[in-house]
Amino acid sequence: MSATRFAMIMLAIYTVLYFGVALMTSATFKDIAAAEVLGLPLAIWGGLVIIISGVVITRLYLNKMTEEQ
Repeated sequence: MSATRFAMIMLAIYTVLYFGVALMTSATFKDIAAAEVLGLPLAIWGGLVIIISGVVITRLYLNKMTEEQ
């Protein structure tokens, strides 16, 4: 798989995650965002997922780039 295709797939995954959480925290879905999961609101868990997935995706991309060099 080429680096460009890999990067586009990773960007698509991150975009879906990011905008999904952003939509969840909008005024329309505030009740969903406020739902408690393991003692914290779902919006907090969504934010943590975005941060962690950003780090993981960046790491995967950097590993892929060093493999191709």
